[in-house]
Amino acid sequence: MKKIFCLVLILATLCTLSFSFGCSSGRKGAELYDPSKYTETIDLENDYTLVWSDEFDGELDRNVWADTRQGTRRDGFWTRNLAYTDGEGHLILRTEKRGSRYCSDTQERQVTGYNGSTVKLQYDDCNPFAMIAGDFGEIGSLGNHTDDLIGYVILDKFDLLGEEFAAFTSAFSLPSGNNVTIPVDSDLMAAYAPFYETAMNLFNYYSFVVDTKRVDTAITQSAVIGITHVYNALFGTKGTAPSADYRSVVSKLFGFSSEAEFVACATALSERYTQYALSLSNGGNVVPGLENGCFHTNDDVFIFPLAIQNQGGIVLTYVIVDQDGMVSVWVNNVEAALKAIHYSADYYTGATVINQTYCKNTLFVTGPEGVYSGALRTLPVVDHEGNTLSEGYTHGYGYYEICCKLPNVEGIWHAFWMMCGNVYSVENGSTDGVEIDVFEYLPARDAVNVALHWDGYDEAHKNAHKRFEKTGFADDEYHTFGMNWDENGYTFYIDGRKVYTTKGGGVCDQEGYLKISTEYGEWGSWVADLDQNDLPVDWVIDYVRVYDKKQ
Repeated sequence: MKKIFCLVLILATLCTLSFSFGCSSGRKGAELYDPSKYTETIDLENDYTLVWSDEFDGELDRNVWADTRQGTRRDGFWTRNLAYTDGEGHLILRTEKRGSRYCSDTQERQVTGYNGSTVKLQYDDCNPFAMIAGDFGEIGSLGNHTDDLIGYVILDKFDLLGEEFAAFTSAFSLPSGNNVTIPVDSDLMAAYAPFYETAMNLFNYYSFVVDTKRVDTAITQSAVIGITHVYNALFGTKGTAPSADYRSVVSKLFGFSSEAEFVACATALSERYTQYALSLSNGGNVVPGLENGCFHTNDDVFIFPLAIQNQGGIVLTYVIVDQDGMVSVWVNNVEAALKAIHYSADYYTGATVINQTYCKNTLFVTGPEGVYSGALRTLPVVDHEGNTLSEGYTHGYGYYEICCKLPNVEGIWHAFWMMCGNVYSVENGSTDGVEIDVFEYLPARDAVNVALHWDGYDEAHKNAHKRFEKTGFADDEYHTFGMNWDENGYTFYIDGRKVYTTKGGGVCDQEGYLKISTEYGEWGSWVADLDQNDLPVDWVIDYVRVYDKKQ
């Protein structure tokens, strides 16, 4: 026992005296930052040539700095309008608390389900029908408060969705009759599959609502239901009731007490948007993201995304007004829709079902209540038709540097990084793809992290990194963080001092693009908890520069 006690005491003493060996950090690859240890410096003036820079004078150059993916990012959200220049030669990435600012107070409506059971729907005026006859979700003004909030990629995806819906509906002739179900053959399924895949991708990748990213349904559970016309397309038998009146099902899903009420509102809605599309063709201004969160595509299709949640899960829907003014509703899961309204004894889920409608704005435009940050990247953006939306900027071997002031607010962190080649490739180490974290700053530990990541982000993932703690960089002064990338490897610099060199899994020979971002949460004690009373927080960036080494 005495020997064990002595051993523990010796180890504790060594850890106390020898911070530089990593005991203080409790994490491999970390040390207290001591700039005097790093005497080798970079000579940019004599050894390098400036080949690209942004000093952030004037407005932010959106032809170079495109948006990152909008939507959920860890515990917070990335959004377009929180990255901007301040008119004094600085880029600002702001982090702030937001609520669902463009929705009215939640209201409730009841419809009667199977066996007289009550089905409740919570809604607001972001619903395209507003649940109130004559007030179509503030569509009357058709104002535009979303143009500066919606990223190019999201708009392009909705344009693609509109094209794919038009291709799908042109694959068959509209039948006559009442509530006709279209037989699904291989040709129709082939026309429908691209629409379905894009519809699901929008919810699962670009939506701001975390819950919609957890929805995974098969194509054979989905349906397109005609509202102002007679056809229905059901893409499988699982979960469907052969005798179901699907137009009535969707009507109740949206909180209408009768199919007639729903069709009346849908018809008026269709006329409203048909007139609006006509005004555009007569020289009106194109408004891709409308006030109530719907999308007007290049093919004159209006698409209203909605998600309806209850105890049984989430029903994803798009209300679609096509070029001819006909209204359809796409449903990802017919069985879930039937359960949401207690359609029959087979789909009766309890005494009461409360269906909550997610506002369209919270899905794709402004987001639900939460913490939002700005983020940018220089990835060239090309739409699905091959048109260039942003030229971006990519480069290979060279020296990359950012100059910035670092905020001292725990719970968020800041990064300047690159994505080069195919980071998800697991076959050639990091030679064909690598994420380069030129630096990440973690205020909770006053730490700077430099790193490489390769072989994707799952089981095969590998990395090389070094972390410096107690840096003192949140001192309201400008500091520089740089990285030289050449055929010999990657060398990282802090305030011009060489601090770390690695080859990772091999030197990447593919060009990369730049990313600047602030993120919130999901890194445990390294980030700590955010006190939202500390918001908003601005990360001030003076410049970003790229150099080539002189020959």
